[in-house]
Amino acid sequence: MSKVILVRHGRTAWHAEGRYCGTADVPLDEIGRQQAERVSGALARRNIVAVYSSPLSRCSELAEGVAAAKGLEVIVDPRLREIDLGRWDGQTYKEIVERDGEMLGRWTRDPTSVTIPGGESLGDVQDRAMDWFHEATSAYPDSTIVASSHGGPIRAVLAAVIGMPLANIFRLTVDLAGICVVNYQGEFSNVKVLNDTSHLDGIEDKSVF
Repeated sequence: MSKVILVRHGRTAWHAEGRYCGTADVPLDEIGRQQAERVSGALARRNIVAVYSSPLSRCSELAEGVAAAKGLEVIVDPRLREIDLGRWDGQTYKEIVERDGEMLGRWTRDPTSVTIPGGESLGDVQDRAMDWFHEATSAYPDSTIVASSHGGPIRAVLAAVIGMPLANIFRLTVDLAGICVVNYQGEFSNVKVLNDTSHLDGIEDKSVF
């Protein structure tokens, strides 16, 4: 059985400001760096053999801390990047409501029904994320691996593992620097840990997303 540890990146200035953050490369802020350090500490006793990361710096910085503690090199994989939010990237909720209120309503109710102009469908995100998942678990069978990624791809993987319709993906909470663990054993795979944030106690984060 393989263990896949999925970690969402820490906070950025855009998250603190309530801005949607997709494929724009926004770095961790001070709180985000503290969160990343806590993740490294939380995973220190795990027998990790590989660390993957989205190419975006908010993920790679976290991944580098985890990998360095294990003497590993980070494997950067673009399939772990966040969903492309198109013209919503960098916008606040209020700004999106003013321009695309009806579309945002549909996105909130069923994100599979909407492809944001200039963006990417959630189905495409799940396809690439699961392509990575199956490749990584095949490369490291019966081992523990880590992936530093984003809310979209992590939720997409979790939904696929538990058989949840992609339309219900927002029912899964994955906080900034939250840790999820999947036990992978083919059709008997399961989610062992969902959104563990116990390692973040004492760090104040008022992010909206």
